[in-house]
Amino acid sequence: MATLSGILSPNASFEERCVSSLDEMARTVEHLKGLNQRIVLTSGSFDLIHLGHVRYLAKAKELGDILVVGVDSDEKIRRRKGPDRPMVPEDERLQLLAYQRPVDLVYLKREDDPRWGLIKAVSPDVLVLTEDHGYSEAEQEALLEHCGRLAVLERQASVTTSERIRQMYMHLGDRLGPKLAEVLPGLIDSILKRG
Repeated sequence: MATLSGILSPNASFEERCVSSLDEMARTVEHLKGLNQRIVLTSGSFDLIHLGHVRYLAKAKELGDILVVGVDSDEKIRRRKGPDRPMVPEDERLQLLAYQRPVDLVYLKREDDPRWGLIKAVSPDVLVLTEDHGYSEAEQEALLEHCGRLAVLERQASVTTSERIRQMYMHLGDRLGPKLAEVLPGLIDSILKRG
């Protein structure tokens, strides 16, 4: 018999799907496990959500009943990818993910969260990784102490978010270059004459 209340309701709000602390996540997941729900966990930046992300989430959801998604905070992304990222702020990324059909719960992974904090709080039946994950073989073995199994999914699209951003900047440069060539010499001359 299907349970269709709380976060399992098709009408669950963002506030019900966005879990604010690791303790709350552990309690929520424990309750779901008590309802015999298989828990799947994945995480990432999910900046500029594209078709590859959506397909990845759908494939991850196929591995269980409840899909929990950890979303890297803006601070974590800036540290890893540079000062110009993320393109989409964390609050918006959380909501975009919470409204994706396969996603049941979202959690913002903060810079000060303990290492593997979300993994330990969820203790998922399946931990889903991308094929370009950064875990060593020893770390993968250690992760198995906190989850039932690891599943590695291949990329679901040929273009990454970083590649999309590069393409946008390249196209912008192609369009701005000729205009700047027209305007820049006169602008430089006027600045030098003032100085």
